[in-house]
Amino acid sequence: MVIDVSGGVVIVAEKPSVARRIKEALKGEDVVVTSVRGHVMDSEFPRGYGWRECRPSKLFEVREFEDEVTDSRSFRELRNLFKRSEVLVIATDNDSEGELIGSEILKIWRQVKGDAPYKRMRFNSTDYAELRRAWKNLEDDLNWNWVWKALFRQRFDLITGAAFTRLLTLSARRVNRRIRLISWGTCQAPTLWFVVRRERERLNFKPKFFWTLKVVFRTALGEEFEAESDRFWDRRKAEEAYRKASSTSHGTVLHFEEKLTRVLRPTPIRTDDMLRDLVRLTGLSAARILQIAETLYANGYISYPRTETNKYRRTFDFKSPMKAACTGLKIEPLNAQPSPRQGRLDDGAHTPIYPVAPYAGSGVAAKVWEYVARRFLANAFYPDAVRRERSAEISLAGIALRASGAETAVKGFYEIYPYFKPPDKPIPELREGEVLEVVSVKLHEGKTRPPDRLTEAELLKLMEAHGIGTDATRASFPKIIADRGYVVKQRKVFKPTELGMKLIEVLESIDPKLVTPDTRRRVEELMEKIEAGEITYEEALEKAVAEYKPLYLELENRISSEAAKLASARAP
Repeated sequence: MVIDVSGGVVIVAEKPSVARRIKEALKGEDVVVTSVRGHVMDSEFPRGYGWRECRPSKLFEVREFEDEVTDSRSFRELRNLFKRSEVLVIATDNDSEGELIGSEILKIWRQVKGDAPYKRMRFNSTDYAELRRAWKNLEDDLNWNWVWKALFRQRFDLITGAAFTRLLTLSARRVNRRIRLISWGTCQAPTLWFVVRRERERLNFKPKFFWTLKVVFRTALGEEFEAESDRFWDRRKAEEAYRKASSTSHGTVLHFEEKLTRVLRPTPIRTDDMLRDLVRLTGLSAARILQIAETLYANGYISYPRTETNKYRRTFDFKSPMKAACTGLKIEPLNAQPSPRQGRLDDGAHTPIYPVAPYAGSGVAAKVWEYVARRFLANAFYPDAVRRERSAEISLAGIALRASGAETAVKGFYEIYPYFKPPDKPIPELREGEVLEVVSVKLHEGKTRPPDRLTEAELLKLMEAHGIGTDATRASFPKIIADRGYVVKQRKVFKPTELGMKLIEVLESIDPKLVTPDTRRRVEELMEKIEAGEITYEEALEKAVAEYKPLYLELENRISSEAAKLASARAP
């Protein structure tokens, strides 16, 4: 729909950089383009529900909230601008959080203009062509299910987070007045619990010594490779096997197998995929990477980076992203027809992440853009790779040894997407009955190792698997638990502090539901039902509060005996 612009149209974007892109795309149109800087308002408790004004348990009864202006500058600017405007066009990000920000903008519009008309402008990239298309296809209303979904999350997190945080902090301060804020949240707690659980596995781990034989063989063609025995858990038996193996100069191939294995090219990019991969590749936090990706989006270099979609719709135009990727990577445009390997997820609002324009900058932003470009090409324009895998079983003095190796037989998508490509470590082609010369025999002593601490990529994967947070919020929680002093990041892995360990210990002793992911996952399911129109905001909030209030009351009953543990725990 093309609207009449003769009456003073104002377009409000979510970020200044997006507003600049819209202004450039609509050059020549009689419109005013401005922006907010994220949320203009937030939900707050009404009077009488402050820290010292009521018991924290009273917060579970709140259903009416006040709108607190969190960005007074944007609030004033919008009011003044709206007085001179006749039509509002909301151009916030195309997701539930963007829809909530859009509803805040609409609320200010209603305060100033009453029932004056408004429209919704939707886009998944700030490519000029897409912005012009969105301008010509304005929608008549917001997606109110998205608004209610985001508002439910905001207000539920406010009720539960404030109640538990106040109870924990005030209880600890009765023991030690100088104690810092002890915060709790329905996503924070399970995120920390994953880290603590892994640390406990390490602390409870009992290493065991083992021994293996490592034998280097040489074929008749002079090719050398190593084979290894199963583990011996008894040193005496290992030494006996070593003596037998050392007295023999040749081994015999009992079995040899070679097979070609297809390595599937990556699926289209979701937010979670991108964050996990780039955390590994750059060493930066997921929160920082998402911030960089959003800047690339706002400036027109990639599509919207918050998406749960990993499949392209039939109408998707692959040609423009392909040209942008090839130009930015300084390779010739590809003549092949797109044949993407599709995923199965579609959030109903967004495309997968793809390159929009070449990026000529440097630093981490260049690495993020290059990853997006290479994965887009690998998925849509390159074939699967093929690995040649070989395995052999060899007898040496009656002792079974095994060798295996692999190499890339067909590069396929690895040609453009080298990330995480496995190394080539082949073994020679052998045949059953072949006699091999023994070059060396070693008795290797080792011991079992505890599981490694969690990297951020592993933590994000656990959070996604257990339904903690969404593609839009998940990246923030590892940073939050670090900022709160519950964990420290050492050599790319998370280690819980004494405070983090004690907090989980105290909460678990009350009820494991306070920290395990199952309870929060049910809240995420309620959000999905709101979005699908299966349940109202009010019904969802009642259900979610009913899930957590008994847990709070149990903690309240027992916190006095546990507060000293929190008050004495050290944090960085």
